[in-house]
Amino acid sequence: MTNKMGAGWQAAVLGLAVLMPGAAAAQTYTVRRIDTAPAKGYDDMHIAKAAVSGERIRLWAATLVNPDCTPAGTMTTEILSPPRHGDAMLSDDPFYPSFLQPNPRAACDARKVPGKQLFYTAAAGFHGHDKIVFRNATSEGRIRRVIVDIDVR
Repeated sequence: MTNKMGAGWQAAVLGLAVLMPGAAAAQTYTVRRIDTAPAKGYDDMHIAKAAVSGERIRLWAATLVNPDCTPAGTMTTEILSPPRHGDAMLSDDPFYPSFLQPNPRAACDARKVPGKQLFYTAAAGFHGHDKIVFRNATSEGRIRRVIVDIDVR
């Protein structure tokens, strides 16, 4: 598009960045991510997983830790709707988390931290679709209802 302020001045808008041909070569753009989490701290999360009949997989793992890897609160997890074609098991055993950089908790990836895990084992010989619904709540006031669709092969 052409700006009415001067002939030949053009701008193309791509997402949040404005590109101006003919301007200085080194440009800095600030892109902000707008948090879309509900204000009340409650939300639904949908996950898709794949499993092999008769083999155990981890469906979910969550931890609530400080950047120094010490516990930052408590969590409760409960199964609301169990799977129809397999077994689900909740675990409170410590595990290795997988925080991504630049999260300061990424240093915790090298050691086991307290948290909750949910495992699923499809019934032997079952092939098809299974589903489990569970709820995870933290002492920080965040509650998630998690719906997991499982494709068993």
